[in-house]
Parts: sequence; C-alpha cells; structure tokens
Amino acid sequence: MVEFSLNHVNQFILRKQHFTNETKTDDILAIAKDIGGLHSTSQTSPYLSLYSRTNNFTKNQLDEEAYKKKNLGKVRCVRKTIFILHKDVLPWVINATKKQHAKRHIDYLANLGVKEEKYQKIVDDMLNVLKGRNLSVSEIKEELNSQENISAMVNLACDKFQIIRNKPIKSWRDRRHTYSSFEEYFPNMNLKQYSEEESRKLLVKYYLESFGPVTENDIVWWTGFNKTETRKALAELEGSITEISISNDDKVYIILQSNLEKLQKMSVTDELTLSILPDLDPYTMGYKDRDRYIDENYYDYIYDRSGNATTTILADGKVIGVWDFVGTKIPMIKFHFFEQQKKETYEKIKSQLKKVGSFIFDTEVPLKECKEMDPLKTRTPGEVQTPLKHCK
Repeated sequence: MVEFSLNHVNQFILRKQHFTNETKTDDILAIAKDIGGLHSTSQTSPYLSLYSRTNNFTKNQLDEEAYKKKNLGKVRCVRKTIFILHKDVLPWVINATKKQHAKRHIDYLANLGVKEEKYQKIVDDMLNVLKGRNLSVSEIKEELNSQENISAMVNLACDKFQIIRNKPIKSWRDRRHTYSSFEEYFPNMNLKQYSEEESRKLLVKYYLESFGPVTENDIVWWTGFNKTETRKALAELEGSITEISISNDDKVYIILQSNLEKLQKMSVTDELTLSILPDLDPYTMGYKDRDRYIDENYYDYIYDRSGNATTTILADGKVIGVWDFVGTKIPMIKFHFFEQQKKETYEKIKSQLKKVGSFIFDTEVPLKECKEMDPLKTRTPGEVQTPLKHCK
C-alpha cells in the first residue's frame, strides 16, 4: 500500500475542490460537477461555495445557469439533503438515492392524513397550473383554490421529481422558491436510464472522483448507503480503485486508480491556501472521518449535534477558525480563531473576509474579531448559520 504525507493528500484534495490559485475557475458548471454538487439546504451556501472557488463570481451567474439555462437542478438526494447538481449527473444520482426518501414520503402523508390517491390528484392539479410557468407556493394555492397543505404537497412532489425548485422569489438570500414542472424543466432527461444498482456504483465513483482519497466510513456518510450497498458498489469498481495510507494515520483510504497516478505525479508546494467557506460547504460536509482537516479539540465549535458544519476559515485545508455575517442594523463580518495566527496569515484572512463581506452586502462592511465562542454542540439546531451570534 502506497503511503503519502498528510500535506500531500490535503493539497491534492484542495486542488480537486478548486481552492488553490491554480485551480480556481470561473466555470461554475465545472465546479458544481467537480466538487460533488453544491450543498443547498442553506439558501446562501451555494453562492458562497462558488465564490470561494472562483476569481470573478457574481450571484447572477448561478441563477443564469440554474434557472434560465437549466444546466443545474436543485433536488433532494444524498443523505436526504438538498443539492444543486449538474444536469449530467442527475439521472443516476436520483436513481441511487430515491429510496432514501420513500419512507419519509409515506410518513409525511400519514402525518397529513392524506392518502396516496388524493396526493396524486393534487399533484396532477398542480402540474396543470404550472404548465409553462413557475409559481410560488402561495400562487399555486391560489390557483387551485385549495384548503390543503399545498406547501407540504409541493415539497413531496419535489422529492418525487414531479416538481422542481426554481429561482428564489426575491433575492439570492430568500428561502422561498418558485416551482416548475420537472418534466418541463428537464424535457430530455431520462430518469429510467440507469438501474438502481448501476446508479449506486456511478454515485460512489463520482464521490471518489470529487473527494478521494476517502475511507469507507466517508462513502457511507456522504451517499447515505448502508455498508452492504457501499461494499457492493466498491466491489463493482474493482480494478478502477485502489487503497493508500496517510502517514501517522491507521485508516485505510480508497482512491480511484486514475487519481492515484495524479497524486503520485503532483508536486507539493509551499504556497499558503486560505479559504472562507459557508455553512454546509461540500468540503466540510464531504467526510465522516474529519481528523485529516480538523483538530478534535475544536470539533464541537465546527459541527453541531447533527454533524452540520458551520461557516469556516481554512488554512491549507485545515479549519483554523469560524466566521459569521450579520445583516441586521449594522452589517458586519465576525470572525474567531481557535489559536493565535501568524501576522501575515492573520492579515491575509482579514483581507479575504472583507472581500466576502463586500460580496454578501454589495458594499464594504466592518470586521469584528470575537475572542470567545460557545460550542455549537451545546446550542440549538440551526445555529450553524449564526455561530458567532453570542460574540464575546
């Protein structure tokens, strides 16, 4: 088994994830495909994930590719989580993960007291009013003149790929969507192109390409597959994958053979790579075994009880601090370091945070350093989006 240093592996992954100066690109479709999709449970996350990996990103670029050109689709998939994915990968990602939503669908209807037949009738009616249009939930409800819980029905229809989330109602920070017919949004997409088994194999290979080298635990975590499904997919990839080790780490890492060749040829540099990531960024959410890029002493300040990652500051791929943005009253960017930083690193990070602030608020905003932070593990769910709410 070939062994690599941690620094070597981290630099390799940073390049794959478009974080280094040489791999940053303004091709947001390439980024979305290369990094395993854009995590989109939080409305602002996909925009900030792209901003951290590009040179000249503007918010309308994502809206243009997703909602006008329809090269990207916003769907619930791995781990029952919402992602923005390149349309090329959607058929097998959907087929590989749709069973993960099946029980949720049944339970949801039971809680609503709605039978399957009634649900299907409501969906048919919704699809009729959506023909050639994209509408908000309130507009759909008004068109149908219905007293049913249309919001819940729309969410379920999205999970069954009958309806798809379209552009936000107002701005990029608006959590409310408009909705369209999935079939009209992607008229030439064949969702029956791949079997479930073939789709699982393709999804594991896709994950390895985007995040590898990874452990088996990482694959189980990211895909939402159980270990039996994961091992079967890996067995089917035999010949195109191999195992490596990382110095001073007893875990076994899996990597595509083609990636191993790139890893072996890659030169390690001394250039410092700094990254400002949103909550739920693919990099911080892409792994279950996280000691490669997180000091265990700070784990509870980065992840909440559900394993959701907050807004983070990275140096050479390792999380060294947390940041936050406040939009009420006086807009500002807050930040907190776990340990004291070198002056040069400190100033470079401040400079990047100022740029992020200008991107978010369309104007320069002040910075505030927080000397202390309450761990996320002791706080209420959802505070990964406001990690420095109680800034001290």
